[in-house]
Amino acid sequence: MNRRDFIKYGSAGLSLPFWLQSCQFSRANFPIYLQSDHATGHLIFQSDAWPVKRKITTGTVIVGGGLAGVTAAYQLRDQDFQLFELSHELGGTSGATTYNGIRFSQGAHYDLAYPEEYGSEVLKLLEELNIVRYEPWKKRWGFVDQQHVIPAYREQRCFTGKGIRKEVIERGPLKDQFVALVKSYTGKLNLPTRLIANDLRYLNDTTFADLVAQEISNDRAFKHQLDYHMKDDYGGTSDQVSALAGLAYFACRRYYTESVDLFSPPNGNDYFVQRISDPISKDRLKTNHLVKSIQKDGEVYRLEVLDVRNKEKVEVVAEQVIYAGQKHALKYIFPDQYPLFDNNYAPWIVVNLVTKQVKNEYGFWQNEYLEGDGAFIGFVNSSVQSQAELKGYQVFTGYYCLPESDRAYLTSIDENKEKIANQTREYIEEVLGRSISVEACHIKVMGHAMPIPKPGYLFQDANDDPKAKMIYAGVDNGRLPLLFEALDSGVVAAKLV
Repeated sequence: MNRRDFIKYGSAGLSLPFWLQSCQFSRANFPIYLQSDHATGHLIFQSDAWPVKRKITTGTVIVGGGLAGVTAAYQLRDQDFQLFELSHELGGTSGATTYNGIRFSQGAHYDLAYPEEYGSEVLKLLEELNIVRYEPWKKRWGFVDQQHVIPAYREQRCFTGKGIRKEVIERGPLKDQFVALVKSYTGKLNLPTRLIANDLRYLNDTTFADLVAQEISNDRAFKHQLDYHMKDDYGGTSDQVSALAGLAYFACRRYYTESVDLFSPPNGNDYFVQRISDPISKDRLKTNHLVKSIQKDGEVYRLEVLDVRNKEKVEVVAEQVIYAGQKHALKYIFPDQYPLFDNNYAPWIVVNLVTKQVKNEYGFWQNEYLEGDGAFIGFVNSSVQSQAELKGYQVFTGYYCLPESDRAYLTSIDENKEKIANQTREYIEEVLGRSISVEACHIKVMGHAMPIPKPGYLFQDANDDPKAKMIYAGVDNGRLPLLFEALDSGVVAAKLV
């Protein structure tokens, strides 16, 4: 089956994800490394026989070492706390990995300069860490480390069945009408979303597709282009996300009103994770530790934690808990609190193909893949991120946003990782118009990568009791799945301690 037939029949006509379809794939001639917390989750069932080797008493336990968790830890760095993270490194969906001395992103990978009216608490945090500085002549906060700002002429290109164009949304009357709509909300839908005025929150009650159809058009091609943007950052289509989420995607980040610096280090948003976690005492940050259960016992919480690396249990007593992990896991960890959340999550797969750097070759940072209706949405080319940090390598990072119905198939990825690696290489070669020689492949599977901000989702903050000692952080606590939101949720959680 050739490329065109695969797109025509594989993406649209079959219900199975591509790696389980019948197409024949050649074996990969390079090593493939798979990272998935699914296998670690099975340790819960094996851990009954593990010995209890440690008992810890602490003021606060932070569950989860993603951006929200490490931000809360930073805010509490002078207090008594312990953070537990399941993966072998901090970061969560903003994680990264290392190969032969280079570090590259395995999740969220960029952010844009911040308007001055963004939330002051996060801006203060980032300034304190020397990540951003205020630029009064631009009335916004720019990034200190300018080597990671992508040149505007290298930012992106979009691959379609008709060729390559500059932007996802095609120029024309519909785009003009849409830009006018976005501009009418610019400056009103800023981050964090908890600060959005009440008189605009009605936009959270309908879908983005319905709003656009009422205001502009029902044009199918235009909707497909909007859907691409929504999948890229929110994991769902314009039929799934709220109008408030859809408008905020464009209005809060100044896409159409000004030229804004795009910041993307080779390790992506792991850059923020590292900068925030560096000042924290490392003996308080426990990776490869799975929180198996949380129980309320009078005025304290008792937690059973699995030390995955040493295959032993840790008993923890804490005065309070900041839960910054994925809320769907509460069903198993703290069932009493699970009904507080009714979230839909998008599964993602990230595929890093490591190659040798082609001398003096610079591509486009973001390569959007608009052809067909499949899960592959494009790739990032590290050649324009920072030559000094790539050490002779070039990494192509492909992204797959899967429908929720495909989550059940993620358990089959290990036995099909060669298919995934080769299919990703074919996509990338199609856009580049040349073959690439892969030295190694890293695949990261995230079954619950981001909450889909459906109508009614935003502003559903489970921290409605200021006296509660179970505190929630993370973008899946009624927030948009964006970096600034994750940081703000960690700041707010720490204030509640």
